[in-house]
Amino acid sequence: MTTAGSTATATATVAATATATATRPGGANAPYRERVLRDAGAITLPDLDHHVDGEPLFRSASPEGLLTLTVRGDQLPTAYLDDVYRFRLAQYLKRGWLNEEVAAAADLGAEPYDGHALQDQHTLVVEEDTGRLRGYGTLAHTRSPVQTLLGDAAHLPFVVERDYGLRLADELGASTPSHHVWEGKRLVRDYAMGRSQAAVSVPWWVYRGWAEGCLRALAEDGAAIVGDGKPGGAVLQLSLLGFHTRMLDVPANPADPTDLFAPMWDQQQRSYPFVLTDANALRPTLSHLDAILASGETGSVAARLTAFKEERA
Repeated sequence: MTTAGSTATATATVAATATATATRPGGANAPYRERVLRDAGAITLPDLDHHVDGEPLFRSASPEGLLTLTVRGDQLPTAYLDDVYRFRLAQYLKRGWLNEEVAAAADLGAEPYDGHALQDQHTLVVEEDTGRLRGYGTLAHTRSPVQTLLGDAAHLPFVVERDYGLRLADELGASTPSHHVWEGKRLVRDYAMGRSQAAVSVPWWVYRGWAEGCLRALAEDGAAIVGDGKPGGAVLQLSLLGFHTRMLDVPANPADPTDLFAPMWDQQQRSYPFVLTDANALRPTLSHLDAILASGETGSVAARLTAFKEERA
């Protein structure tokens, strides 16, 4: 999970007869690629504020004209949720993290999702004047049956468990309820966004809304947020946000070449799984981040969070 970049792991494997190697832009799948990216460029969520069912988990408007909302999937109109998954697919396609052969063979216009997405938390950053979706992140709920413990045979592994061969029961305790664990994924900024102060702040607005959901989830005894990311990227940024971060030195399993997101693993920098908890620094840091983002001042948000962290040490 990386801000404005890679995120946790693949959520779906598409069965297809296509070859395992992703096609480079301009190859045989160029018409498919161009169509998906063109359609994604037209995605807008007009009057998002008025279409959310109930109170959002987080809401804030920025000086740059950005609206950030964190909501459950079932709070969004179906058409809006469909567009969210179209956005997700296009962002990974543009970044080269999508197996274009598999996606084109299945004629995917959106990342596949199911009813579990209704209980997941979705953080959306949109331009208030256009409704254009500019940033996104999700906090995924367990897929295990109600009352399942991490050590139970009925526990359905989180994606990070599958991709790294982990047992969270060994890391968090076999008696931890599966529903006390959430998985962070897909924190990205719109690849098409031009250089501006708004573009600089979008990843941090995604983090801000996403972290509010994490804060509420971590109120449960034994709760944790899991995911993966690069030490100098997401892992560092999450630490600056006030999370207590525990990085696990576990190599990823070999990528399934038929996985929709297999190319995501072909990167120079290695990602590591992590566990996030709250050591009472999260709320004060998020309040400080609120002040930074509301000020509209230019400059490095990370540098100001680093200074804040050092002052509190």
